[in-house]
Amino acid sequence: MSLIITTYAPEGIILAGDSRLTLNWNKEINGHQTQFSITASDSNRKVFAIKNKFGLGTFGAADIKGIPISGYINQFIEEKITDETNIDDIPQSLHEFFGDGLGKPETSFYLCGYKLENNISVPHIYYVDIAHSQTNRINLDGTNIQYGANWGGETEVMMRLLNNIKINNGTDWVELTTSGIPFNFFTLQDAIDFSIYAVRTTIETFRFQQRIKTVGGPIDILAITTDGTNWIQNKELTAINMP
Repeated sequence: MSLIITTYAPEGIILAGDSRLTLNWNKEINGHQTQFSITASDSNRKVFAIKNKFGLGTFGAADIKGIPISGYINQFIEEKITDETNIDDIPQSLHEFFGDGLGKPETSFYLCGYKLENNISVPHIYYVDIAHSQTNRINLDGTNIQYGANWGGETEVMMRLLNNIKINNGTDWVELTTSGIPFNFFTLQDAIDFSIYAVRTTIETFRFQQRIKTVGGPIDILAITTDGTNWIQNKELTAINMP
């Protein structure tokens, strides 16, 4: 699993995600199914820049037929995306590419970018669910552009932090209401900071809890503005000097 978050502010869009690849399997022991999990890699790619115009983040199933999904995403970009491709053409292309031929994996995407409409660059953010053949534009309410954040994958930690909760005071359940976040006043730096906060908080919470550590590794951060894409933070290949 993963945590991918897209934070959309008036100045631009931030797409961020962790780098952990977890292998899970079940094994029968003494007549009972037991789940096992190991961290296979902390250098998995989940956030991609497309043609210096769009951002793509993936979460859910990290492999297709035993092959990491990043290879298929690179193939998809090379085969299906040109310099003339509009962002609203890409969701259908994702469904076609990852559809029946690849078995409709339990994989979802966030697709972010801008499209020129009436000579104005308009932000488009899509949630694409391959397994259920669904596409939703998440930053549009009717005809109004919305600002906010949307995350997929391991969402429990952020949901607990940002939603109302109830606690038991001994005799009754009392609701604790959360304070709202003014995303419409976010600068692009605020969006970067919030994205790091969301992924880092999830990583550290998983670290201390007795649970499978499915979110971890470096945090990749891609900024998408009307000028194109810009890597704020991106893990790079390196060689470790052994003694």
